[in-house]
Amino acid sequence: WWLINTLDIVNYILYPLAGPEELDLDDKIGLCADLWLSGPDKEREPHVDIRLLLVESILLLCGSGWQSRNTIRKQKAYVILKMADMVEEDEMIGSRIDDCVQYLRRDEAGTEEGSSDKLVPGLPIKPEPSRTLTSKVNDDYDDVD
Repeated sequence: WWLINTLDIVNYILYPLAGPEELDLDDKIGLCADLWLSGPDKEREPHVDIRLLLVESILLLCGSGWQSRNTIRKQKAYVILKMADMVEEDEMIGSRIDDCVQYLRRDEAGTEEGSSDKLVPGLPIKPEPSRTLTSKVNDDYDDVD
C-alpha cells in the first residue's frame, strides 16, 4: 500500500516501459502526464532484463491484493502495458505483460481478497492462516508403547 499510494511507484516503474506511441484522448485521461507528454522522442528501455524486471514489479504489485489492483487500474497502467506489449519481441516479457493485463482487466466483484492471486503462475502463494489457535492433542497415553 505504501509503495503504491505514498511513493506513487507505479508511474516510476511504467516510465521506462512507455514509448513514443501517440495515445488516444480517452487513454490520456487519468494517466500520469509524464508517461505521455514525452512525445515521439521517448525511447522505451532497450535492455531486455530491465524491461522484464519492471513488468514483474508491476505483476508483484498486482498480486498484493485487490486494493492495490484498483489503485493500479486508476493509474491506467493497462494503457502503457498494452502499448509495450504491441512492440515487445521477447516472449517472456510478453507473457508477464499478459499476466499483468489478466490481473488488471478482470472483474473482481464478489470475490474474496487474494483469491485471484492463485491464478498467476510464478507468484508465491501465502499459506492460509489456521482457523484455530490450538490443535487437538491426543491425551490417551495408553496407546504409546
